[in-house]
Amino acid sequence: MIEVNELTDYLDEYLEEKQEVKNLTKETIEKQTFNISKFIEYLEANGIDELNDKNVKKQLRHYRRHCLKQRGNKRTTVKTYMMNILEFINSEDVQEEIQHETIKMKDIIEVKAEDPETAKKRIEKISLTWQQSNFFLDTIKQSGNIRDYAICRTFIDSGMRLKELVLLNKTDIQVPLDDDGFYVMPEDTNEFIDVYLRAETTKGELKDRTTFITYDTLESLNDMMRERTTKLRKNTNGVYRPIIQRKKADEERMREELFTNIKGKRIGKRAVQDIIKKHARECDERISTQGFDCPINYTKNVSVHILRHTALSHYAEILTVAEVQSIAGHSNSQTTDKYIHIDREQMKHKLKANSNRFL
Repeated sequence: MIEVNELTDYLDEYLEEKQEVKNLTKETIEKQTFNISKFIEYLEANGIDELNDKNVKKQLRHYRRHCLKQRGNKRTTVKTYMMNILEFINSEDVQEEIQHETIKMKDIIEVKAEDPETAKKRIEKISLTWQQSNFFLDTIKQSGNIRDYAICRTFIDSGMRLKELVLLNKTDIQVPLDDDGFYVMPEDTNEFIDVYLRAETTKGELKDRTTFITYDTLESLNDMMRERTTKLRKNTNGVYRPIIQRKKADEERMREELFTNIKGKRIGKRAVQDIIKKHARECDERISTQGFDCPINYTKNVSVHILRHTALSHYAEILTVAEVQSIAGHSNSQTTDKYIHIDREQMKHKLKANSNRFL
């Protein structure tokens, strides 16, 4: 058995060891600490003095019910809580003290495994086709927001995560910078440009990886940076022209971060999420105003994560699962498989174009 008032000490050692082995982000450690600490507080508040092999499963079930009924947490949220707590309870030191067998989620609640095909169909409904993603980008372009267009193009090209995008530095794009801090455009307009994702920016901070952007997206990044260095000024003919601001040009030359907010600082994750939601609403307004026939609701369905799904689905039409897995940064191919949704109309076009091979 283990006394409840000693659990905090075990938690500190557990997290320290986990950080050393898995090299988790500070944000992840803080979330897990919070989730497990709340369970310990619950035990103390309910007069539970110790955990042993007789009561540990019971207390876990009670806490889960408490989160759902008293705290009103969503089931998906509570599942995350319980996974963090179970991993702690099943850690070597705690398990040895309580002397219990490894506790699984199904011991706390019956978890029905989602059929892989059901999971793919669920995600497929909100993965954009080429036409739908191009409509999204075109809507942003029409709004005239050069930075937002560059951000969303980068997402749809690369399939990177939100954290990875906001932490991008200019030098992570594997193209030389000129003396003014702009990218030197490749001669080949069909060139795919490497984007280097540093280990400290990736999920779990385990390894570096590389993804890609297109020539057009690189060009949109240059447009974004030029806009940061210029200001529209009216000339004697009453025409507004972009004028280079020396101070901002100097800042751009020395700038490290790629995407910035209106204050010139590195853009935040929430700001990017708001940008995507804003332009998703504009898509629906455009569809309504112009009377387009569109099968999806952009406001409801489009998010950062869906743009990642979209990019990886597009890659899957050309690359192998292993190659898409490498781009996505997934530790196993089963995760990647959930992201792969082939555009069936695109498949038929390809088959038709190669129909002579089937003769």
